[in-house]
Amino acid sequence: MNLAPPLATTHSGQVETSIADTANVDKAIADTVITEKLAKPLRIAVLLGDAVNLDSHSAQVLGTFTERERVQICALDAAPSTTQEPTAHEPKVHEPSVYEQSSLTALLGQAITAIEQGKLVELKFNDGNLPQSLYLLDGLRAAKLRLHAHAFIAGFAAGNETTGVANAAVENAATVANAALVAAKRSPAQTVQHQLVANTLNEAFVALRQGVTALAARTQAPLHGETDIKEANGTNHQTGYWFSDQHQARVLCLNLVAKTSHQADESRNLSQSLVLTQGTQLAAPKALVDENRLFVPISADNIDSLIAQVLLLINTLENGTDFHVEQFKPWFERYDANAPLALVLMAASSDDLKLEAKAMLTALENDAVRHQGQHFKTPAGSCFTAKPLGDAGLTFVYPGVGTVYANMFNNLHEYFPALYHQLEREGDLSAMLQSPQIYAADVKTATGMNLSQQAISGVGASYLFTKLLTQVFNIKPKMALGYSMGEAAMWASLDVWQTPHAMINATENSDIFNHAISGELTAVRRAWQLADDEAIVWNSFVVRADSSEIKALLPEFPRAYLAITQGDTCVIAGCEASCKALLTKLGKRGIAANRVTAMHTAPAMLVHGQVQDFYTQALKPEALKPKAQEAAAHGSPIRFISSAQTAPVTVDSHSISRAIADTFCSPLDFSALIQNATEQGARLFVEVGADRQTCTLIDKISHAHASQSTANAATAAIACNAKGADAITSLLKCLAQLISHRVPLSLAPLIQPLSANAAPLSSAVLPEGEPQ
Repeated sequence: MNLAPPLATTHSGQVETSIADTANVDKAIADTVITEKLAKPLRIAVLLGDAVNLDSHSAQVLGTFTERERVQICALDAAPSTTQEPTAHEPKVHEPSVYEQSSLTALLGQAITAIEQGKLVELKFNDGNLPQSLYLLDGLRAAKLRLHAHAFIAGFAAGNETTGVANAAVENAATVANAALVAAKRSPAQTVQHQLVANTLNEAFVALRQGVTALAARTQAPLHGETDIKEANGTNHQTGYWFSDQHQARVLCLNLVAKTSHQADESRNLSQSLVLTQGTQLAAPKALVDENRLFVPISADNIDSLIAQVLLLINTLENGTDFHVEQFKPWFERYDANAPLALVLMAASSDDLKLEAKAMLTALENDAVRHQGQHFKTPAGSCFTAKPLGDAGLTFVYPGVGTVYANMFNNLHEYFPALYHQLEREGDLSAMLQSPQIYAADVKTATGMNLSQQAISGVGASYLFTKLLTQVFNIKPKMALGYSMGEAAMWASLDVWQTPHAMINATENSDIFNHAISGELTAVRRAWQLADDEAIVWNSFVVRADSSEIKALLPEFPRAYLAITQGDTCVIAGCEASCKALLTKLGKRGIAANRVTAMHTAPAMLVHGQVQDFYTQALKPEALKPKAQEAAAHGSPIRFISSAQTAPVTVDSHSISRAIADTFCSPLDFSALIQNATEQGARLFVEVGADRQTCTLIDKISHAHASQSTANAATAAIACNAKGADAITSLLKCLAQLISHRVPLSLAPLIQPLSANAAPLSSAVLPEGEPQ
């Protein structure tokens, strides 16, 4: 049943909506729920348009259709005849309510009629003060034209009722939403629902655009009546990635409620629901560099040339009038990746950038920086070193269990949507990051994660950042090592294991992680020969002490263990009472970790065989036999360093699983691991994962062993993430330091937003495996 009246066309071929044409439709839906009665769900492609990228739309979308094939519907087309005439001096502006003009769903009914005739429908409206457009066309035709839709309209419904009846509005809205879902043939269980107030047609159009944008950005955001969602304190609302089951489309049911009135004594609520499904077009990535996050790389052959360029930048900033981030594009274009020296200036504003540049000038003229090679770095991220370490000793370091935290890098997907899209196609991204715990509404949920959940999430974070560094920024490590279970993350992340995602479910259901060395601690119970009713009170403590002092006392405390040696601190674990007694005799104060895990203690040796079997995984063919072009690009395959042995691990299933099991079950000497890696050529350590815990340890270890190392053994530790800091700023600080150390990397992700508009709408190749 088609309830929409025919569209009135003007002499120009455009469509003009009018109150007279739609009044009967609005009356018809006054006391009923209406839906599109179709044999199959609608598939109306929706493409975003705005004033910024309208030219690209014109070339790729509008240019595909002749003028007579286009239909335009404007939010303000049909002002009521009762509108007061404007005076000559001050125009009277009146935006009609949803009921006064056609409802959004009624207009969509009209649009479908035009779309079925092969036409392109443009919805025009204002979002704030910006003109916006949404383009609607048949989904099949969009596919034939190779136009990637940001979303699809799959169904809609509308209805209203007289207010005053208890719960009537709620019940009616639910009825309308269910009707829309039935029309779209979508289950409420697979749907995210948002309810908004939209009293005017323009507000309804804005809400529709927000829904389409949320799907295109894969962002699970609360949809309010404004484009930029602000908290009460004025800061941007943090919204996280919209996780979905693998190969399942995201479905949004947009529920719009409008308070309307026909007569003074009757008030009614109009409810409209639209079911949107994700399209194949991703939202354009947010710019990594913008007015509030400045990043300027400067390269040169010598320090004097660097000084001259910094002075030029300062002069430009001081003499400039209007500031635009695009002004820094020439600095990226002048940057020479092969120059022997480079510095990076970072700041949160142009004024701060001037201060950073002046501080850099002072540093460049300082003898310790200029001649002795002291690394210069500011809290904002600006950095320089006159003696760069290069990439010959570039080493990826993978942190162990316990580094993940609530809402970690929850906005990263907005800057790298293509990477998230790829990872989502390759495996269960939600499970990989343990999103129900990490991104829960209650931040305390993350602190309650068990060992297996922390292990999975930690590996997931490392996997994500590895792909980000290697694939997006084209950074190629020469060596890799892991802290404790970070060794497993190392093999999973660096394209060695054939099916690393299979480890997620295996870890979740592993007796090793859930019972033997955590939880009930069955391995500890066996080692201590305890009866079933004897309790185990397990804890671990970080203590600032030399390992030799602790080892001397261990025979007196058989249920206390030296688990980890790390620089100037150690970790003891075991029976809580025994550990406290050992600390008392040692005369040291320990910091309780309150974590139940028997890794790196003697009882863990009872599950050594199980651990080795667990990590015996099939390897990728290219990991066994590196391709000639890869070997040429890397210079040599990555060397994997384990704390279980001195020599690099041989890349085969048995050697890898044995090294992981030995590390897992034996006391961990992280100091010895870093010293061994340094002796093998590691110089620049990059922590790849959540937070920056190993960086602090590596700096302390390297400083302690500096006197014993060779003259060329200067090292540096860099983190790509830091808890409590903005994820993108932390990433940029990491890249800045790598640039200052002359590590080859791609600046394309930083440059593109400075010179390009939003991503184009068409593509020659459709994304593979995109759910519908």
